[in-house]
Amino acid sequence: MKHRGVDFDVEENPPSWWHWKIYSKIEAGPKVVGNMKFQTREAAVAACIVEINGGLENGQRGSGSK
Repeated sequence: MKHRGVDFDVEENPPSWWHWKIYSKIEAGPKVVGNMKFQTREAAVAACIVEINGGLENGQRGSGSK
């Protein structure tokens, strides 16, 4: 998936917990994995979008982890 030019994904881990991943713009760069778990896919996507927006507003371009 993509939001504001930043690639991200959400993934389900049993039993029904979702988390998000933000992929670095630099090919060799690490991905940022959210440490919070969400009960729905939609909640994980929404949280990831908030994290991306915060990172872009702070000039971190897709590295929303603080």
